[in-house]
Amino acid sequence: MSNNHTSSSEPTKKKRRRSRSRMFWIIFQIVFVLGLMGAAVAGGIVTGYVAALVKDEPVRSKEELENKIFTNYLTGFAYYNDGSLIGQLRAEEGDRRLVKKADVSPYLINAIIATEDKTYYHHSGVSLQSTMRGAIQEITNQPVVTGGSTITQQLVKNTILSAEVSHTRKAREIFTAIRIERMFSKDQILEAYMNEIYFGKNANGSNVYGVQAAAKGIFGKDVKELGLAEGSYLAGMIQNPGAYSPFRAESYQRGKERQKMVLDRMLENGYITQTQYDGAIAGDLKAQLAKPTQQAYREVPFLMMEIEDRAARQLVDADLLEKGRDKSTIGRNEYRQLVEEKRRDILRKGYKIHTTIDKSVYDIMQAVATDPKNFGKNRTYTIRRSNGKTEKIENALEEVGAMLIHNKTGAILGMIGGRDFTVEQTNHATVPRQPGSAMKPLAAYAPAFELGLLQPASPIDDAPVLLADGQNGSHLPKNWNNKWQGMMSAREALRMSWNIPAIKTYLKVGIPTALEYVKKMGITTLVDADNYAATGVIGGLTYGTTVEEITNAYGTFANHGSFVDAYLIDRIEDSTGKVIYRHETKPVQVYSEQTAYLITDMMRSVVNNGTGTHIRKYVPRKVDVAGKTGTTNNSNDLYFVGYTPELSMGVWVGFDEPYPMPDADKYVPMVVWGKVMKDVIAKHPNLSAPDSSFKKPAGIVSATVDSKSGLLPSELSKEAGHLITDIFNSKFVPKKVDDTHQKARVITYNGERYLAKEGTPEDFVTEGVFYRSPDPLPTKEQIQAKNSRVSTQPPDWEQRLPDKEDPRTEAGGAPSSPSGVTATGSGKQITLSWQSAKEPDLVGYRIYRADMQNGFVKVATVKDPAELTFADTTAIHRDLGYYVTSVDIAGHESQPSAIASVGSTQTWQLPDPNQGTETGIPNPMDNNGNGQTDPGGTATDPTDGSGGTNTNTDSASLPAAPKSLSIKNTPNGWQLKWKGSSSSEQMYNVYFSPDSASGYLLLGTVSSTSFTHAAEVPNGSNYYITAVNSYGESPHSNIVTANTSE
Repeated sequence: MSNNHTSSSEPTKKKRRRSRSRMFWIIFQIVFVLGLMGAAVAGGIVTGYVAALVKDEPVRSKEELENKIFTNYLTGFAYYNDGSLIGQLRAEEGDRRLVKKADVSPYLINAIIATEDKTYYHHSGVSLQSTMRGAIQEITNQPVVTGGSTITQQLVKNTILSAEVSHTRKAREIFTAIRIERMFSKDQILEAYMNEIYFGKNANGSNVYGVQAAAKGIFGKDVKELGLAEGSYLAGMIQNPGAYSPFRAESYQRGKERQKMVLDRMLENGYITQTQYDGAIAGDLKAQLAKPTQQAYREVPFLMMEIEDRAARQLVDADLLEKGRDKSTIGRNEYRQLVEEKRRDILRKGYKIHTTIDKSVYDIMQAVATDPKNFGKNRTYTIRRSNGKTEKIENALEEVGAMLIHNKTGAILGMIGGRDFTVEQTNHATVPRQPGSAMKPLAAYAPAFELGLLQPASPIDDAPVLLADGQNGSHLPKNWNNKWQGMMSAREALRMSWNIPAIKTYLKVGIPTALEYVKKMGITTLVDADNYAATGVIGGLTYGTTVEEITNAYGTFANHGSFVDAYLIDRIEDSTGKVIYRHETKPVQVYSEQTAYLITDMMRSVVNNGTGTHIRKYVPRKVDVAGKTGTTNNSNDLYFVGYTPELSMGVWVGFDEPYPMPDADKYVPMVVWGKVMKDVIAKHPNLSAPDSSFKKPAGIVSATVDSKSGLLPSELSKEAGHLITDIFNSKFVPKKVDDTHQKARVITYNGERYLAKEGTPEDFVTEGVFYRSPDPLPTKEQIQAKNSRVSTQPPDWEQRLPDKEDPRTEAGGAPSSPSGVTATGSGKQITLSWQSAKEPDLVGYRIYRADMQNGFVKVATVKDPAELTFADTTAIHRDLGYYVTSVDIAGHESQPSAIASVGSTQTWQLPDPNQGTETGIPNPMDNNGNGQTDPGGTATDPTDGSGGTNTNTDSASLPAAPKSLSIKNTPNGWQLKWKGSSSSEQMYNVYFSPDSASGYLLLGTVSSTSFTHAAEVPNGSNYYITAVNSYGESPHSNIVTANTSE
């Protein structure tokens, strides 16, 4: 039975097993299908979520990605003209220097890969393992030991995406990283990453980006020179640069711990051996750290800021030219925006800017600028703003701006922006200030020479002139000494910087024409309003000029009339070394060589014996220099601009808030100029040779002309001694003979000079050769209405031919006698005074004197009836008697006045009027002025100087003859020196004769006691000097002879 049971149960068991297996399979299939369906649903959800996160992320082209990751914010550099480094340009982020992967130390590369992305060369931009690890660390709040981002992802985060922390940014990061990996090689991506990494601060405290900047800034060496210890330390800093900085003890210790972790990774991954590991761990990196270095923006801030600005402008101008756009049609705001965009490029694209600056020259200039002994003391003062409010300026520096330019090329070799950048950041070499008289050669004399209107010997009348003034009707300009100098040569006018001749020349040329020449010489600050101001030539411009531009303009004269625009930027290279800008010199001929030489020769006179002589304290006379001073009316601005044949330099000195400079500091611009140029010439003879000179071109000749008309001398010119010899452009030597001189008899009445009537007595008349004024002078009333403190007449007034005859008419009969005559002795003179006779036709008075031994003798003639005093300085006795007579224009003389006595109680007896001429009483009908006298007396010649002193007398105080005249042959010509009076009213005539047989010619009239004759003269030529004042001309000095064989 049992067997049957067993047998029957087997199929049943098998059937049950099959049934369970089938059920499991069915369930598995159902679960598998459901799993697949769940996975699909989950995947769809994930895919949809990711798609939603990146839907707004643009699909960037390869070019865009390349620009983003390979050229982002590189450090630029500026260089001196010899290629040496000035310094790095300011970077918006910090120091970043481009480097190729091949130039990076393999220790650093391996350290970065081992630490940041050990599977870098095996993934496609994203590491699933790293991403999962990062996600787990985030979910579980575990500390982050290694990040979840690959090197490619980090590059995307640093260069393309924002720094936000979100799933959206992470998704976009992964999406972009995968795209980058498809477009660029692994080595390209790694190179971009290494150029982008932030490494914290360098030894100077500046931010550093990229492995090259980090190696230089932290260890002081190129990245390819890094060893294992240095490379592993830098790789460790990437995670947290501030926390691992080696420049602080605390962070350095943390950095060493981080370095050990990096070395552990390198050892684990087979990049280094145990021996290398041990050596790197044991090394002390502190001794290898970079030392702080000088930073260009701290050491030469004015220069670096100027380089930035100019480089940006040059790039903008080059772009406009390339696009065919006219710069003058671009609005100021648009241009500024374009410049600012280029400035940003300069600061972040790794440009290399090569300048024209000579480091040695620049250092010389800074040494002078920073030495306080070269300047006046700081000042505190109060100014009034345009709104009427006052403001106190405290402890203000005397500021300085200077520019030194190579004449031939226009290269700016050096500059002074100011004395202290920390006090004032304005670059005083490039901001406009009023140039004062430094404008005279540019706007007056050079254009006049070029147009043939003047030459150095041409006369200009330094006399009162009224200029139109829109606000006040008219304006009376004045000179810096508040006096008129009379007729003078153009050379003399420029030498002593007289304002009136410059203004007259400016008007003669025509202001618009003159300013067109100025613009051709590179002055860009002029505006339309300047075309209407006659005082622009003496510095009264709307905005003034910059030191750079006026220096550049003066270089035109040194450069034979050719203007070469000054430049600072020689060339600009991009980060790859490609030249994107190169300066091109384009000379423009503004003046002829002859005009340039004539102006230069005149400005030699300024430097050698004019207003610019102070520079000779520093620059020896063997150095050929021409230049001009410039001072504004209130001395708010002081200039000196000068040049040698090779170099031009301009200097401005003043306060930032305009305020009058002290008189004691008026030479400061020349001190700065002289000290800089002295050192430059001494240390760089290749730039400006001490023995070089301005070469005289063909077409320059010497000629003698009439000093009052500028025409060829006439016989009357010679008789009057009005001759002057100077150099000319041969095209403009005059051909016409002078016709301005005339013989005449002249009298003075009410302070005015007239042609005398035929019957006027000779002793009241000045007879001689006179010249006609080139222009009528304003009346006394017109002058005094504008300025009551200046003279109404030039000092050579008495040499000029009156244009009107004496307006008085004869009243008939003898005039009445003067009344109230008194005589007072004081010191060595006796002063007479009296009351005028009443007749309107009086021509003047005669003075008679008697002593104890002699009867009355005429001792003087007072030629102006308005003069009612006389000082007798020739009396040798103290017992004297005087009387005075009145004389009219027809020669009728009055009876004697009452006698006035001095030193005696004696009663003086007047001669008997009935005795006529035999008794010494004047004959009223005798109009010859001889004053027939008592037989015991002696007639006095009114011109022999034996009388007294009076403004209008024959015995007036003529100046004494100059003494101790000496002569010396100098590189600049024959130098004459003498001793003269200290009187400010006195001038000196310089006479020249080429040989002993010829007559003497007047070379010129000067106010100083020296004169340089800049001409080649025959051996044996003679010179003498006379002094001149309002009374006349002195006897001549001793004669000196030019010996050319010495």
